[in-house]
Amino acid sequence: MILAPINDRNFRASVRRAALPEEDVFHRPKDVHEALRFGYPRLLVCRAEDQRKLRRRLPACEPPVPVLAMGEPTLRTWEDAWEADGLAHSRIDDSALRLRALMEKAAVESDWVDGVYSDLTQAVGRGLPGELRGFSRRILESPFRYSSLSSLAEVFAISPGALKARFRRRRLPSPSRYMRWFRLLSAARILSDPRETTLTASYRLGFASDGNFCRWVRATSGLTPSAIRGWNGRLLLLTRMAEDCLHPRSLDAWELFGGLFLRQVA
Repeated sequence: MILAPINDRNFRASVRRAALPEEDVFHRPKDVHEALRFGYPRLLVCRAEDQRKLRRRLPACEPPVPVLAMGEPTLRTWEDAWEADGLAHSRIDDSALRLRALMEKAAVESDWVDGVYSDLTQAVGRGLPGELRGFSRRILESPFRYSSLSSLAEVFAISPGALKARFRRRRLPSPSRYMRWFRLLSAARILSDPRETTLTASYRLGFASDGNFCRWVRATSGLTPSAIRGWNGRLLLLTRMAEDCLHPRSLDAWELFGGLFLRQVA
């Protein structure tokens, strides 16, 4: 997830093109605040001139989100270079190419979501389809925002019923089933911090009470919240998820979604 509280539409569009096709990019103040309070953004991109103001307005989070602050002189230099190159491609595309390298360098080096994908790859014995990453990264990084199938389906411009139908046609388990597992991995991430309680974890995942949260963890995984706090519990979750809905035929079926879960930037 990339946060881009930027008013300049061209700069904002360049950030979206530079981001991973499987991740959200938020720029509206409400979405940025929510992401900092409840989610796991890997980078905040802003204008250097706005950085001090943003520090006063945005909520603090732990650990702090890395910031890439772009100064106006740098952006003007990019525009001059783009014009000098003969306008072979759009200014937005040119800026996105330059931004991408800076964003990857500034972002969290050991992204926990990439760690989940690495461990799942080992559990299933093959690389994960891009479509599965596109479906899951949003849930892992924003479990509060994506607490229901309807909230997730809206991102992909499809109704919940149509989304379920597409999974049925590919003989996959329901999308809700995948959602539960990925939200559970987010819960394990939250609870890996010894300062977090089941109450704070339930709040961050959007549950009405910690009792509902604890029952949900047990019903989904067969484990208690305390059991998924440690490394061994996380590995057990990954193994059970792989056995439940990531067998080879399922992974093959994920390849057939045709870009549905990857962000398309016009």
